[in-house]
Amino acid sequence: MTPAWIVIGLVVLAFPAASSGEQRCSVNPSGDTEWELRCPTFSVYLQRNSDQLQVRCIDKPDFELLRTIPGLPRLTFNSLDYSLCPMPTANQSLVDTLSAFLDRKQLSGITKLYFVGNAKYSEAVPLEPALFADLPKLEVLSLKRAAVLALNNSQLFEHLPHLAFLDLREGDGGPHVAGLLLRPLQNLTTLELMENGLTEIPDGLVSELPNLTSVNLYKNKLQRLDKLLGLPALSQIELYDNQLTELHEDVFSELPALSELVLGLNKLSSLPGGLLRKNYNLVKFSASQQESERLVLGDGLFAGLTKLEHVMLNECQITELPDGLFAGTTALKSLDLSDNKLRTLPETLLHDASSLTELHLSNNELWHSLPDALFQGTHQLRVLDLAHNQLVALNRNLLSSKTNLKSLYLQYNQLHMIDTQAFKDQSNSLETLNLSHNRVALHVNGTAVMYQNGKAFYVNQTPFSYLNILTTLDLSHNEIITVFSDFSIFMPNLINLNLAHNRITKLNVDNRSFLSQSLEVVNLQWNKITQIDSTPLNSTQQHNMRNGTGKPVNILLYDNPLNCDCRMHALVHLLRSGKPSFLLEGAQCAEPPKLSHYSVYSLVPTDLICQLTPADKFCPSECTCYKRPADNVLIVNCNDQNLSVAPTIRSPATLSGEGYRAIKLNLANNRLQELAMVGEGWNSVQQLLVANNNLTELPYDTLPGQLKFIDASGNQLRMLDPQLVQVFASRPELRHIRLSANPWHCACDEPLLQFVSDNVARIEDFSELRCADGQPINSGTQKALCHYRTVLIVVLSVVITSLAIAGLILYWLYTRYQHEIKVWLFKHDRLRWLVAEEQIDQDKRYDAFISYSHKDEDFIVSTLMPTLEGAPMNFKLCWHVRDFMPGELISGQITKAVEESRRTIIVLSPNYIESVWGQMEFNTAYLQSVADKRNRVIPIIYEEIGNIETLDAELRAYLKTNTYVRWDDPWFWDKLRYAMPHPRRIKGAQASNNLRMASIDKLNLLQTPTQQSTPSLESTPPIEHVPSGRGAPNGEPLTMHSSVPPFTISSGMFELPIAAK
Repeated sequence: MTPAWIVIGLVVLAFPAASSGEQRCSVNPSGDTEWELRCPTFSVYLQRNSDQLQVRCIDKPDFELLRTIPGLPRLTFNSLDYSLCPMPTANQSLVDTLSAFLDRKQLSGITKLYFVGNAKYSEAVPLEPALFADLPKLEVLSLKRAAVLALNNSQLFEHLPHLAFLDLREGDGGPHVAGLLLRPLQNLTTLELMENGLTEIPDGLVSELPNLTSVNLYKNKLQRLDKLLGLPALSQIELYDNQLTELHEDVFSELPALSELVLGLNKLSSLPGGLLRKNYNLVKFSASQQESERLVLGDGLFAGLTKLEHVMLNECQITELPDGLFAGTTALKSLDLSDNKLRTLPETLLHDASSLTELHLSNNELWHSLPDALFQGTHQLRVLDLAHNQLVALNRNLLSSKTNLKSLYLQYNQLHMIDTQAFKDQSNSLETLNLSHNRVALHVNGTAVMYQNGKAFYVNQTPFSYLNILTTLDLSHNEIITVFSDFSIFMPNLINLNLAHNRITKLNVDNRSFLSQSLEVVNLQWNKITQIDSTPLNSTQQHNMRNGTGKPVNILLYDNPLNCDCRMHALVHLLRSGKPSFLLEGAQCAEPPKLSHYSVYSLVPTDLICQLTPADKFCPSECTCYKRPADNVLIVNCNDQNLSVAPTIRSPATLSGEGYRAIKLNLANNRLQELAMVGEGWNSVQQLLVANNNLTELPYDTLPGQLKFIDASGNQLRMLDPQLVQVFASRPELRHIRLSANPWHCACDEPLLQFVSDNVARIEDFSELRCADGQPINSGTQKALCHYRTVLIVVLSVVITSLAIAGLILYWLYTRYQHEIKVWLFKHDRLRWLVAEEQIDQDKRYDAFISYSHKDEDFIVSTLMPTLEGAPMNFKLCWHVRDFMPGELISGQITKAVEESRRTIIVLSPNYIESVWGQMEFNTAYLQSVADKRNRVIPIIYEEIGNIETLDAELRAYLKTNTYVRWDDPWFWDKLRYAMPHPRRIKGAQASNNLRMASIDKLNLLQTPTQQSTPSLESTPPIEHVPSGRGAPNGEPLTMHSSVPPFTISSGMFELPIAAK
């Protein structure tokens, strides 16, 4: 035996654990109408909507865990929606199950209970009566898809004495339903058994229910139906979409209250004549869409049913109707016999249907015509649908006295004979008439033909002329060829007129068309309309054409082959003139090709022309002619006809009575060489096109008197006759001229140029005008040609002035830098003729005699002579050591050497200054230069010579007044070479003496010395190597440096060395 303390301990340990488990569930409110009861393994959602409460489960719940959950809301409700939660089991009632978290009293007081989708978490056990215990007030119960459990307990609903509505839709059905299942429900009024898969109704299931009024057996699999008993209040039976093949004559005989019976979508092949004979209260009967081969209706099936109002027998393959089918059905309002195979109807079929308002006979095989007396008793008929049959004729008596008919549907028949008085009695009632897809023509061979009593009459009044309140008339897909005036004049309330897919070829929109004050749309699509005429309207007529809303009538014209010729002129004028009373939607041109796809709204009146025929007796045989009413012009088109002579032009008066006064003559692209007046109509030509011919002149006296436009481009015109220019100038109406692509002669006095300058606005191709040489012709061409001399003078003046200025600048530059320029030109063998000597010294033996101190002989022998006598200079020098004759006097030899040399090179150095022979040589050379008036002395400053004031007078004067070459000058050899004699061109190492030039330097490199022997002390020799470009002042020294310049101005004395020659 277990000790007591152990038991107590286990209880103590278990209590906290249990208590802890209970606390794991919680309430999470969401606003005032929703709550979530959340537990670790499931959730329950509560939602209140007015007096209905929905309980919805997520996962399989354990409602006992919610019993002690804190914060549960106290809810009031009359209706319960139990969704996705398991059905209570083990004889537990729903009240007991939900009282764990809902108030039990509220649960017991509900009147409506809906089980929704409860099969998922329900156990496979039968439903027991205890389920509904403690629900004494329940009136509505829905078990739709509640479970797949069998309903085989006949006492299942014994606790629901007040249940009035039971929904057992989409359940298991079949053998699982107990026959006496519903017997406890004596107050049941509505039973929903749809989509249960029932093949038959279990015995006693629907019987002995005195208050049952409605049974819904929609979409089961019933193959037979037994006689229904004990249902004195049953008024509605829904048997739609089952598999019934037959019904016994007495199946409904014990249902005195039956008012609505639905038998549609079964497989019934017959309905016995006595099937409904005791159902005097029947109001609505439907047996449409039978899937049998044919449904046969027994004679008198509906006879005597004085309360019957609606019968639907469409899509039942019915081929005939008994004469007495509707005998005595005086309350019948609507009858649908559409989509059957009826070919004829008994004449007395509807004689008693005095209340009939809707009759549907569409999609049958009714042939030719209906009996005249068929509708004799249907005075209240409002809607008659005879569409999709094979009716050919509509006689005048068929609808007589049907003064209430509002809608008549006759589309898709073969109607072509409609009596002109067929709709006379509907003049004030018919609103909609559909005659589309028939053979209505209202004409024979283009002539209007109507029918009266089956006979044809040639009258214009259509059968629709009586229809005063008609709003919609559909005549599409017929054979009508014209828009009759009846459509507007006699139908003042017409809103929609559909004439699409007919054979209408012409439309007239003027004051006689579409006058209905309510008309909105006229559909003329897919006709053969080629022409739209319009008579110009005044403002009153346009106002009258507007509908009652003030909006224009919309005329649909898509897919019509409109020919936009001159006959459209009035229409286009109306469209462009203001706000017409109609809109032409989809109106596009098909002809002529150049206007194809143009909207009529984009047409220009001058685009609209009509071709003339030979009967008009106007057009030359070589040409094609048109008339253009927009400006009353006749067009003669002779373009590209290979004409060499212009055709004869007749007078516009040939077309008498049409008001044409002017001609447009097109002679372009031919071979015309001259233009001559031809025909009496020549002076009526206002537009003359002679482009691309071979015309060489335009005679002024052949131009038409009314000419306003001329195109003479692309010819061989070279000039305009002055008289022609005067004619052009004197005709202000000639405002359009084309003259391009001609080889115009452009001269100062050419009249064309002045005319072009004065008439730019009149010449349309002004920007394309060109002279024969390609020069553009514009307002400035003449001015340019006539003022070329002035321009030339101005240009020459500018050029000469510019050259003079340039010459002065060059002269100044040359004067300022002539020595440098000459040296550079001579060095680079450029313009040698500018620096060549004259040929007066060509007989002298030597180019130069060298005068120097013997102390400087090393420089002479090793440097100076080899360079001057060697290539490329190649000078011939006189050197006393080599060239003096032995035995002669030195003074004589010196004089001879100077005379036979073109130059004397003086190598100045302190040694030379001290040399007596040097002084003699210089004096001899200097005197020779003075005598020859040539500068023949070339001084070379080899070393510093000190203060020049201490020098010999002649040497001092020479150095002050002439340039010299310094040995330390970087340009020494270039300057020396340039100072030496040089030929015009040097062609080899030795220049011929014949090419030796005179000693006079053309550019005065060596200036001619003056006659004075001693220059003034104020004179300044041009010492070219001083940086400023000027010589040193009188008495200043020239000092040698190691870099250029080699000498600088110092104390005013030349520092001379002590040594002498």
